[in-house]
Amino acid sequence: MIYQFNDIDVDLNQFELRIAGEKTSIEPKVFNLIVYLIQHRERIISRDELFEQVWQGRAVSDTTLSNHIKSARKVLGDNGNAQQVIKTIRTRGYQFIALVEETPFESSVPFEANEETLLKASSGVKQEKISPLKKLLLTFSFIVLAFFIGSIFKSKSDVQPYIVVVPFSVSSEQPDKLLPLADQITRELIQGLRKVSGLKVVPPPSSFTFKENKTRTHIKQQLPEVNFVLDGVINQDDEGNIRISVEFENLEKNTLVWDDNFDIPFNNKNRFTLQRDIATSVSESLKVVVQEEELYQLALTPTQDVEAYNLYTQGRYQLSLMTPDAIHRSIELFSMAIERDRSFEAPYIAKASAYRTLMIYFEKPIDILPKVISSAVDVLAANPDSAQIMSSLGLAYVHAWMWEDAWKMLNNARNKDATIASTELGFSLFYAAMGDKEKVRVALEKADSLDPLNQEIAEWGLWSLMMTNQITAAIKFGEEKVKLHPNLPYPLLSLSVAEYIKGNFERSIKLAEQGVMLSQRDPYSLILLAQAYAANKEDENALELVVEAQAKNQYMCPYETAVVYVLMDEHEKVFPLLAQAQQYQSNCLIFAKNDPRFETIRGDVRYAQLLKSIALDEGAINRIFM
Repeated sequence: MIYQFNDIDVDLNQFELRIAGEKTSIEPKVFNLIVYLIQHRERIISRDELFEQVWQGRAVSDTTLSNHIKSARKVLGDNGNAQQVIKTIRTRGYQFIALVEETPFESSVPFEANEETLLKASSGVKQEKISPLKKLLLTFSFIVLAFFIGSIFKSKSDVQPYIVVVPFSVSSEQPDKLLPLADQITRELIQGLRKVSGLKVVPPPSSFTFKENKTRTHIKQQLPEVNFVLDGVINQDDEGNIRISVEFENLEKNTLVWDDNFDIPFNNKNRFTLQRDIATSVSESLKVVVQEEELYQLALTPTQDVEAYNLYTQGRYQLSLMTPDAIHRSIELFSMAIERDRSFEAPYIAKASAYRTLMIYFEKPIDILPKVISSAVDVLAANPDSAQIMSSLGLAYVHAWMWEDAWKMLNNARNKDATIASTELGFSLFYAAMGDKEKVRVALEKADSLDPLNQEIAEWGLWSLMMTNQITAAIKFGEEKVKLHPNLPYPLLSLSVAEYIKGNFERSIKLAEQGVMLSQRDPYSLILLAQAYAANKEDENALELVVEAQAKNQYMCPYETAVVYVLMDEHEKVFPLLAQAQQYQSNCLIFAKNDPRFETIRGDVRYAQLLKSIALDEGAINRIFM
């Protein structure tokens, strides 16, 4: 059957939509929605009926339906103001109102939104709009699924494949030129494979810890449960063409499952051309149905603007360097990418993440928080269902002690996607602020299981434990993370704090000194070493370090400097620093209610006033959960 209206054909035989005879790109679920409205155009279709018939009763939000209606109108040349094709009947539903002609074919069959038709519909996306990198991702995904079904299920093993995609290497005379691309290919492969049900894939933060050491022995030591590794090398010839050589290995059997080379022309005019045979030759040989939403997501192209993609890739690389200058440069690059393509979602998310990193580690939160929120709101305006940005924004709200906003946003993120580790880290820190020890442990365990080598979780997770006075658990957690990240300063420094709270002063000083050396004496590390000395009553050494830290003229949280003076029993110097921390909206204040280091001044009326001003008094906490 072909439905015809205006200059549009909706072809159920070919499962495609044509405008003026030209096949156009359309999301499978949007195609199903249009067909259902056309087939029942004699009446108003309620939202509940659309949820039941088009989504087969799956739990989806009203926002999702509204966005699909909006997409359907857009592809049909309609909009919410004109409503000349799809009409909204307030409080009742939708009705297809355009005049439709039907052209039956003998071979036609009734349309049904089953997996076979959805698979065909998704393959009807315009071929030239799928990038080589996305086709490569699709190929890898099918290869992994094929091996999973053919090898694992045939051996009657119930073990779920657990895959780590390690950062791709660069073999070139100009490695710096290709490193950003190699990192981005790795990141997209990970994110794409994580969308395939039945596979467990290590998230990017943990995967990128293998950038300097990809030996298989090291991988097994760090992640004993991982049983497969996907690795690759990128080369570029004199003409600018790229070859990606990939290997998929079984770590348990120490065998090569699959390897191949992919050649991609690398020039601005031809960057996103299709290599049709890369994916189709593999997918056609499979005897497995991939979920239609998964297949569609794997085939998506992030942008049609090559330069916007290049700017975003360079920005991601700068952000990974984790220095203030590099992060500011990444924000500039993300902004340039957005200017070129305002529908390109990835740089919006990355820009919000970059601002959040600045806010937490490098600059006064009060100056950066509005930019975090603004960047996140831009993403949510384009994609209200973005669990990733909800998670990032929720975590930022926690650090800024915006408790009610944090609680709502983190719950929204978890409801959208329960597999995002940063959401669980946000909950762990939120409950640490509230003083709920048990919920801190539960959220932290989940965050750690989702992303076991995540460096942010390694640091902040330890703080969430010790700031609820779970010192023994904090030391155990910290020791595990130091073993996993022996060359990072901040797990060492955080563990040093737990050790001096426990009374292990010499151990604390030794750990802090190692952290100072690894951090190249940054102000934060100097202040934590000063705390270790102050806890051991070495006040002179502590004060020398405070002076050195202040001389660097970089932002450091006044709250942690206040701890030095608490430990030296110089209480009158504490409260001006705490007031300054409040003025800066410093993230350290989230621990003020239960921080065991402030036990000696907790009865001071000024401390009670501080807790009330940051909504961590009992009355404010009770209101959050009402």
